[in-house]
Amino acid sequence: MAHALRCQPGHEIAIAAGRDAGKLSVWSQSHNVANVTTDFDAVVDAPDVDVVYIALPPGLHAQWAERAMRAGKRVLCEKPLTDHVDSATALMNVSQQLGVPISHATGFVHHPRSHAMRAIVRSGELGEIRRVTVACSLSSELQTLSLHRIDARLGGGCLLDLGWYCVYATLWFVGLRPVTMQALGSRMKEGQPDSVWRNVQATARLENGAIASWDCGYDAAGRKWMEIAGSRASLICDDFSRPWDLDKPRFWVHGQDGKARSELIGEGLLQESILVHNAAFAPLQASQEAMRMAVDTQSILGAIDSLASAAETAK
Repeated sequence: MAHALRCQPGHEIAIAAGRDAGKLSVWSQSHNVANVTTDFDAVVDAPDVDVVYIALPPGLHAQWAERAMRAGKRVLCEKPLTDHVDSATALMNVSQQLGVPISHATGFVHHPRSHAMRAIVRSGELGEIRRVTVACSLSSELQTLSLHRIDARLGGGCLLDLGWYCVYATLWFVGLRPVTMQALGSRMKEGQPDSVWRNVQATARLENGAIASWDCGYDAAGRKWMEIAGSRASLICDDFSRPWDLDKPRFWVHGQDGKARSELIGEGLLQESILVHNAAFAPLQASQEAMRMAVDTQSILGAIDSLASAAETAK
């Protein structure tokens, strides 16, 4: 994100904060950031800070996002927005009440390739949407995962972390919400309800009768796959959340005749750089629209968590 910010003219890192002074020192040297602190309040209150980027564990997002907004600062908050839909809703309400925009760092929605794909879906070229399949997983070994990903108290687990992309992508690209769902999953520590999810699979029937399949986990090779299948054609992207190769942001449209069309859109663009710029200048209304979808995503993820927990208990 530091590189992305510096790719945008007129933006600079005024100050950075971290909880571990030693790690912060190493980070500041490697990223050439002179002003650093372990005092988060110093960042929020700094007069030369216009936007506060919150990259803390999800369990700390709500507290510091609200603190920054009440200090009059725009906020760019990592996903998941918070660890629960209630706190996510509260953040959206605070933003609206104060008139201070808050953006979430879901990067793919800022890439022109994503807008081209959504235009195809919404144009009717695929026909009536019948299936939506999204899979997100990390290839990292479980023992190398960051602490916040395996600690429930910090908002960890694959559902909030990777399931966010599955659900948000379905809402953003297709515009259809689930009406019924089923889910199952496995926890890091089997049989312990307070342990985070290692993997979760969910199936949903969407508003138009289409079926959505969402697969997320820390136990499979890295994937960021999406297929939207209609009655006439299907759209496939094997790296929708972020291009594997920035110079080859591709996707394909497959027709019923067996022929496929490949599209290449937005070569060399860094979606995080566009995200940073939009977070700094997006009007309140636009940020509120994105927040509403984020809150819907949190609500759906909460329901999946409950369904997977119920299925686990019933085993």
